[in-house]
Amino acid sequence: MDSEQIEDVIYEITKKGFQVEPVAFEKLIKLYEIRKDLDLKKALLSIADNKRKSEPHSVFIDGKDIDFLFPKKEELVEDDFIYDKITPNLKVIHDPGNEIIISEGIEGFAKYFLSRYIKLLNIVNSRPSHKAITKIEQLMSNGRNIRIAGLVKQKRVKKGAVLLELEDDSGAIDVYAKFDSQNRNALEALHDQMLIADISSVKQGLAFASDIQFPEVPDRILRERSSEIYVLLLSDLHIGSKAFDREIFEHLIHWLQGQHGDRELVKRLKYVIIAGDLVDGVGVYPQQEKELELLEIRDQYAQAAKYLKEFPSSLQIIIIPGNHDATRQALPQPSIPNKYCKELYELDNVKMFGDPLNIELHGVNFLIYHGRSLDDVFASVPNVDPSKPENIMKILLRARHLAPTFGARTTIAPANEDTLVIDTPPDVLHAGHIHVFGHSTYRGTTIVNSGTFQRQTPHQKSMGINPTPGKVAILSLRTMNVIERDFNQFVTHLN
Repeated sequence: MDSEQIEDVIYEITKKGFQVEPVAFEKLIKLYEIRKDLDLKKALLSIADNKRKSEPHSVFIDGKDIDFLFPKKEELVEDDFIYDKITPNLKVIHDPGNEIIISEGIEGFAKYFLSRYIKLLNIVNSRPSHKAITKIEQLMSNGRNIRIAGLVKQKRVKKGAVLLELEDDSGAIDVYAKFDSQNRNALEALHDQMLIADISSVKQGLAFASDIQFPEVPDRILRERSSEIYVLLLSDLHIGSKAFDREIFEHLIHWLQGQHGDRELVKRLKYVIIAGDLVDGVGVYPQQEKELELLEIRDQYAQAAKYLKEFPSSLQIIIIPGNHDATRQALPQPSIPNKYCKELYELDNVKMFGDPLNIELHGVNFLIYHGRSLDDVFASVPNVDPSKPENIMKILLRARHLAPTFGARTTIAPANEDTLVIDTPPDVLHAGHIHVFGHSTYRGTTIVNSGTFQRQTPHQKSMGINPTPGKVAILSLRTMNVIERDFNQFVTHLN
């Protein structure tokens, strides 16, 4: 670079309110000598923008700000970086994918829905505001102020109202329910979920509802735990896809190894949860092979194992499957079989479970679910915002069921017991599938959709999916606060 180009770069960065330390500038010059295609001005301005966000009071760009541009793996872990010794405390509450016995035929479906109805009715009857539930067959033509509870068999939206066919174990009836901007319960109802309806009158076989309620989770007060332990929540890595963002994921690995700051936090990380779609899979959708970097499913899992082997060995890694993984697609899904991913099973700190999974970490209850049924919520509920997956997950919490709609996009295996009912309100509901990062808190439950590490594929573009790759959630088990990190900030696009 000549002196005029150097002065131009210095001028631009000064306008941003920064000064470049001599060591930092020397590193940039060396970097430019290695990469003639590097736009030094663009790289430096990108670093300045990122530093303004991460360290708003700093006015210097130093050598460390430049180091991550081309990190060398053998130099990543510094000798003085030691992870805190935390004794793992993981308790499996329920892993239904590896426990259920699938029932066949009409009898299997009947048992499945009866189990759902009974479980949800027990939840409704246990609510503090419980009012006696009347069987549908007992409704009189002039019945008033009667409460019924049933599964939604049909749903038809009319102007300002919804016509619902509710069914219990005694019969079915059409229920007319109005809705407005304040009360959208009837509008947000999903097929096959349970609803509670307060019936004001019945005329010519049509019941008129004065109120519609969901089974709902109770409002709970968050309590702090005694020690500070962190959990990294991931999903939808899609390793094996051409759109898997290797560079961003490697920066996540570098962060776990002590780079990119947050050292005190990283030292207290103990768990990584991957909520499905570890790999992109094979034959998941038409012509997927055109979008694959690795065409064999075993090669995809072998590559995933290589990445996870670079995670600190002190971390406990918990993996459930998603709809792109090599296991039964019907929910609940069993864990990914060893025959497809033996390299993962050989890692001492990796534990494989089914989908969904209910566990406790140091007394904090996690319900981990890939989230396939979120597609059904999109299709059934008007005006949902695809950029807010946490709001869609809230509807499942309110319905007290992970996949209420049977026979839609989500395949569900009939069994004697419906294990997708949310019996116990979780402290954390963690899902993925949507490829959009989001989190919130609802009635004492922390909701996290952990986004993705896959850039938008042609298939996703054709479906209108706009992913947010590289964003992750770190959960404090003491405070239940969610800490966001965006690893896109460490990427300087040089080409």
